[in-house]
This record gives sequence, C-alpha cells and structure tokens, in this order.
Amino acid sequence: MTTVDSPTTFGAIGAGVAVFEDTEQVSGRAVWLDSPDAVMDFVDRDDIDECVVIARGGTTTFLTPALVAGPRGVLTLQGAPTSHLGIVSREYGIPCIMSVTFTAGEVNARGEMVPPDGTVVRLDLRDAPRGVVLGEGATGTVAPAHHDEAASEVRTPRIR
Repeated sequence: MTTVDSPTTFGAIGAGVAVFEDTEQVSGRAVWLDSPDAVMDFVDRDDIDECVVIARGGTTTFLTPALVAGPRGVLTLQGAPTSHLGIVSREYGIPCIMSVTFTAGEVNARGEMVPPDGTVVRLDLRDAPRGVVLGEGATGTVAPAHHDEAASEVRTPRIR
C-alpha cells in the first residue's frame, strides 16, 4: 500500500484558484465531504492528518469541524480565495485550492467529477493564484487556469 509520503508518479487531474502560494506540495488521501453527516464522520477518523478534504462549496460553516480537525489540504468545486473559507484556510495554514475543475475522477449523482475517496492527491500551489491538483498514477494534463492576460489576473468561475 502506498503511503501519502511515498515517492510515486503524479499527473494533473484538476486546476483551480490557490488561496495562497507555497513552495511545498502537500499530498493526502481524498475524502469527499458532501453532507453535514460526512463532515461529522470525518472528524471521528483516526487519519485526519493524512487527508485532503473535497467539498462542493466554499463555506466555512459547513467545513469548520473538518478545518479544526486539521486535514492536510482542502479542495472545493466552488468558491473564491476572498471567501471566508479562503481566509480561514490561509490563517490556519491549510493549503487550499478553490473552484477546482477536475479532469479525472468519478462522476457523482449530481454530475460533479471528483477523485474517489482514498485517491492520493497532491496540491501544487507554486504558481498561485493558479493551483493544480495532481493524482497518484495519473498521466493527464489540465487546461490552463482561467487567466486574463490583459488584466493579468486569474478569474474565478462564477457560481451558479
């Protein structure tokens, strides 16, 4: 079994907006938190410090128990670094990439693609504000982040 710190091949499986820049890449096992019950089950785990949580939205209220528990990282499908979750994850020093669009994973009942629970993912924040999510054993590449060259800023996708 691969541990989260074992050397292995990682490939890009998603990209979004990094909350802060960091030269260290963080790896952990993906855990999809799609309900309050899933969050409460997560905080009862023994391996929280080996996990990267993935949530649909970027709300701190929903993820507060998980953040306090101390995961290695946070990924969201929606939200922006200036949101409360972005600010809190920055203050806690928890690597976070928001508004991630995954190019590999499983499609859930709501049509969202996310890595399956247990997948070892790595957060690459070195090119913030662009953040890249890498997956263990993946060989894919991701499209460039939403970048407006003229304005020289990353544009966060709108939440519908």
